[in-house]
Amino acid sequence: MKNLIILIILFLLFNCNKNTSKENIELKDVLNEKQTNEYVSYKDDKFDFNDKTLKENLNNAIYKGDTLAYNRACKQYAINGRYKEFLYYAIVMAEKNNYGNAYWDISNILSAEEDSPLFDKYKSKYGNYSILKAYELGQRGAKSSMNYVYTEKGIPIPSSSSVYCSEKASSKNVR
Repeated sequence: MKNLIILIILFLLFNCNKNTSKENIELKDVLNEKQTNEYVSYKDDKFDFNDKTLKENLNNAIYKGDTLAYNRACKQYAINGRYKEFLYYAIVMAEKNNYGNAYWDISNILSAEEDSPLFDKYKSKYGNYSILKAYELGQRGAKSSMNYVYTEKGIPIPSSSSVYCSEKASSKNVR
């Protein structure tokens, strides 16, 4: 009888130990997953969305209209291969502060590559509006693009409102 009780106690101890090791493995997996999450600070040269300077630049750009802070934040996103993820901030900066470079960034982010099979099928109306708006605000890149696309071919440059607002009006009539 004593042997049976000792055997049961040993059996329970080993089983409890196995459960805790399984829990430890699961806990380690969760911790590893948290460390590879892109919203957590990284080692190496990976992008840190929680960077204090980046957040400060974005806040100054959007709330105070600080164009230098906007350009620094945009550069940080672009250098780290996250330019498309900057679209939200570019739209907010453009609409809130009427900033030409932000409109230019929007048009660049939304444009498809010319050699892409999606180029003709998926042109962005908002991207077209943005490049025209950047042109109207005197952005240099937009000026040279408009010169190449329209002026050199003898085509008059449309206004930004004619491109975007006419699309909105026609979609209201369809509904």
